Amino acid sequence: MNNIVRHMKYCSMTLIGLTFTFLLGLGGAYMMAGFAFWIAVSVGGDFLFGNDLDEREYRSTRVLDFFLFLSLPLLVGMTIVYSWYLGDADPFGLGSFALANTGYDMFAARSATTVLDLGFGFAGMGLSYVLIGTNVGHELTHRTWSPSAQLVGRWLLAFSFDTAFSIEHVYGHHRNIATREDPASARRGQNVYKFLFTSTLGQFYHGFKLEKERLIRQGEAVLSWKNRAIRGQLMTLALFALFGYMAGVTGVVVFFFLAFYAKFYLEVVNFIEHYGIARVPGEPVEPRHSWNCNQAMSTWMLYNLPRHSHHHAKGEDPFWELRAYPQAPMLPFGYVTMILIALVPPLYRKIMTPKVLDWDRRFSVPAEWPLIERQNRESGDPTFIGSTAHREAPTRSQDYGSSAATSVGLSNS
Repeated sequence: MNNIVRHMKYCSMTLIGLTFTFLLGLGGAYMMAGFAFWIAVSVGGDFLFGNDLDEREYRSTRVLDFFLFLSLPLLVGMTIVYSWYLGDADPFGLGSFALANTGYDMFAARSATTVLDLGFGFAGMGLSYVLIGTNVGHELTHRTWSPSAQLVGRWLLAFSFDTAFSIEHVYGHHRNIATREDPASARRGQNVYKFLFTSTLGQFYHGFKLEKERLIRQGEAVLSWKNRAIRGQLMTLALFALFGYMAGVTGVVVFFFLAFYAKFYLEVVNFIEHYGIARVPGEPVEPRHSWNCNQAMSTWMLYNLPRHSHHHAKGEDPFWELRAYPQAPMLPFGYVTMILIALVPPLYRKIMTPKVLDWDRRFSVPAEWPLIERQNRESGDPTFIGSTAHREAPTRSQDYGSSAATSVGLSNS
């Protein structure tokens, strides 16, 4: 029984998505209830369940993979339901089917659905696109040995205009994290709203650049079907077509803003994951170079993505093998809570500035001090500019090798 519970905790995202889709289907004020449900479960769950430090091995992982691959049909179904309410026809006979088989009149519900209701539905859809779509897409596109995982992962990323992420994140971000070469690593003092644009444009450019270099090495034409970056944009165009079929021009316009909204959420996640951390380019990526998080609901919903210290130390490990690293640099709250806090820059700086200075003091090494001092000067924040916290750090070897967790006091024993 205990083993079943350990597997089923990772079905929480699927259950949340199904519940949200059901509430969308009811229309009207239920859309607001669906968004409220998202926030209540994701934020309240972290406070209710505390931390999850479970690191026992999983004998069977098929059911875990099943939940991952189920994310694509779930997101497509959710999209069809929401976009149905944006139009005035009955594409796929959805309303007629519901009326005939359940007695629920979706046509009447659509007539009673207000712009405000649709706005709450929009907000919940944006969360769904990033927490279900981008998050699972991230996990699957790391499985570079699996064509099926790559395909499903890229379709999931297409919901947020982000198929280039599958290239830049795996082959660029994981190599360059916490350096100036990485557009997805936020520097101390940086504003999240400015970061949205610099990170998005930088990752998009680097993704296409990496794909161009790959094709040239293989002697293939850059402008061809073999270009994954181009194929990814066609996936997004297919979703535009789906929205257009469901709700005409209104659907196309709504999807444009919805995908951009979801992309914004992703960049906020990028923002919080490495904010203010410095690493010497070319040096090993270690657990200390990411902000970690062990809040239970965040780890269950996001398939252990918050165990980010392990993920970046060994990016090829599937989510069920990621360890908690409780002594790693730790975020003060769960992921969704941190996303909401980051949207208010003064509040975020108030909470994270002491955490970054603590990182300087506890985790930095001398080779990183010039980088820290440069970030401090450029931050524009007097607290950082006047800081010498990094010079209080204990002397450590720069070469952590494969035993990074133990070398910096991150042992799991």
